[in-house]
Amino acid sequence: MRTLVILHSRAAAGPPRHVFPWLSPLAERGSVAVVVPAAGSAADLYARIGEPIVLDFEPLTYPRSFRALGPYAARLAADVRRFSGLIRQLRPDLVVVVTASVPAALVAARLQRVPSAVFVGEILDKGVVVSRGRSIAAAATARLTAALADGVVCCSDAVARQFTPVGSRLLRTIYPGVDGAYADGDGARFRALHGLAAAEPCLAVIGNVTPARGQDVAIRALPGLRKDFPAVRCVIAGVPHPQTGDVAYRQELARLARRLGVDDVVSFVGLVDPIADLYAAADVVVNPARFNEPFGRVAVEALSAGRPVVAAGVGAIPEVVRDGREALLFPAEDHEALRRAVARVWREPGLREELVRNGRSRVRDDFREDRAVEAFADVVDRVLAARQPAPAGTSAATSR
Repeated sequence: MRTLVILHSRAAAGPPRHVFPWLSPLAERGSVAVVVPAAGSAADLYARIGEPIVLDFEPLTYPRSFRALGPYAARLAADVRRFSGLIRQLRPDLVVVVTASVPAALVAARLQRVPSAVFVGEILDKGVVVSRGRSIAAAATARLTAALADGVVCCSDAVARQFTPVGSRLLRTIYPGVDGAYADGDGARFRALHGLAAAEPCLAVIGNVTPARGQDVAIRALPGLRKDFPAVRCVIAGVPHPQTGDVAYRQELARLARRLGVDDVVSFVGLVDPIADLYAAADVVVNPARFNEPFGRVAVEALSAGRPVVAAGVGAIPEVVRDGREALLFPAEDHEALRRAVARVWREPGLREELVRNGRSRVRDDFREDRAVEAFADVVDRVLAARQPAPAGTSAATSR
């Protein structure tokens, strides 16, 4: 079997990293070619299972005005031609698109009559900027994806609710798997390296530094937390995307900490590798996101590492970590509610233990990598079988 995998990012993070274990078995069934928009860590990772191909295309960005519709349509048409030419050249038996943000690839697969499956790891309407135009564009993209792909695999039920199945096409939720590697960190080393040996509690906020991730909400909670716990420290791990807005936001976070008088409490540590060291060093892992989280992997990783979680109840978070069972949730943007939740977790050892115990049980039962690999293999088999011609003499009604 020949499989063409299309990634939307050059980085081996997010969906490309989540689904790599699912796609690896396809190399055992035949050849795999992997398309990336630029060389980077994603190409390096996927080179283990197939030949990386750099193709000049752009992931979806919604047009911001009617005037932008013309260039947007022209770009989309050009990308469809590029993907169609590549499909004709490689003649794959299956196209797997690892995002809903490259509809041109699905259009090309449909035009070339090649079965396709798409993994959706995003809620298309982010919920951050109120814009009727963006909401309409997100809904249209969801409808287009469901109409074009033979199988749609979502990382959560919250993501799946964007889609209405078309005909007999598959729509399935498969949670990304989490292995046990996050429980093996060296917390003492991390604390010593960053001057956190006396931190009580040590909070960890992990993720790309961007307004959607809400690191500012965590910083705003620190003055109150410092009154409650004078030795509190907050580690912000991650870097901004190389975009003007995100870089400016990182600078604003530092100014905010100084303005609130907690700059000595906050440590900006950039990328952490291995991230297990930070989980081991943290007393509480905080997710202050303000956008519609499609899954919230950090919370699951933290629970697998035995760390309690306090998170904003946005997107799929209440589905993945249930309030009062595996985590304490608070309303997005509410730094006082975040402060109260952290204080409660730190003051109640029994609650901490219960959250971690329930969380580890949920990770073990519902976020197993082997189960995810098996479920995705079943989707591939069903997508391929649905496109097989009916045996001679079988009526169309019977073949359905």
